[in-house]
Amino acid sequence: MVEDYGGCYVRLALKVGILFNLPSKPVRGENIDYLAEAEVLDQVNAVQNSLEKLGFDYQLFPLKDDIEDLVRALKQYRPDVVVNLCEGFRGNSHLEMHVPALLEIMGIPYTGAHPLALGLCQDKGLAKDVLRAHDVPTPNYQIMEEPGILRSNLKFPLFVKPLREDASIGISKRSFVRNSEELKFQVDYVNRVYGQPALIEEYIDGRELNVSVLGNDDPIILPISEIIFDLRYEPKIVDYASKWLKESEEYAGTKPVCPTDLDDETKMLVEETALKAYRALRCRDYARIDIRLEKRTKIPFVLEVNPNPDISPEAGFNRSLKAANITFEEFIMKILGFALKRGEKQVL
Repeated sequence: MVEDYGGCYVRLALKVGILFNLPSKPVRGENIDYLAEAEVLDQVNAVQNSLEKLGFDYQLFPLKDDIEDLVRALKQYRPDVVVNLCEGFRGNSHLEMHVPALLEIMGIPYTGAHPLALGLCQDKGLAKDVLRAHDVPTPNYQIMEEPGILRSNLKFPLFVKPLREDASIGISKRSFVRNSEELKFQVDYVNRVYGQPALIEEYIDGRELNVSVLGNDDPIILPISEIIFDLRYEPKIVDYASKWLKESEEYAGTKPVCPTDLDDETKMLVEETALKAYRALRCRDYARIDIRLEKRTKIPFVLEVNPNPDISPEAGFNRSLKAANITFEEFIMKILGFALKRGEKQVL
């Protein structure tokens, strides 16, 4: 059986590798941050189940402590294409970009973002610089390597988070700061506990939207998801507890709805903004753009761009796939096709 996905013919005899980092204790931060590390296994299971349903030959490639073991295993199996689910190495998310770089050197096509996009998006300050250069709205911001003087163009309330983490790591109710004392405390916390600068940005009061994008030459916007806040207190944010601690009040008070209800004009503006961000940061295959729709002006401000977002069954990207009536197996076939096309491999 031969299928055409992403402009590339994909035969069911394709040899597919599933590359992922084995969860380990993060090298910095809080012990509880391990929960975000462990979620990669849900993604692995989802991809593995899909490949079995599709009838592909596949092999798991867990990335442990020795990169040489991975290289030997890849050389032995010789996959036609790899589904890259790696989010770091040895508990260090800052090394995420180097994993696909290894695949590039080995000449193995892989799904998802390339090293440049991963590096750009992981440094949130640099990503915002790029967005600004492309006229993509993003909140006013400042980077602090230690508690310091706030720029005059930044107004409270502000939001403080680690410069180079994802999955809401390092974000809690304390990240929402109302005055200089709270700001100093939270910047010091990020600097000390996470060993990196803090990103400070103006808090945007409004609706929180997750915009999933699929494709390359002519990418499509999947149905937009919204986080509905049912919290008794301010701020209305998606912090670490609301994302990972299922027994918490924060988790119970942040419910996703997909598709959300937007008027045509607003929907078009949100989609245009998401696509501009997707292209500006050199995303490919698939990504998720987190946006705050400012309550008063209805300007969509890009908070973050996730070039290799969580694709586990309960994640927002998969929720948008379902709302678009795209099965997970169809999604996997599409991204395999994208990768094979880049590798100029026609499997017939």
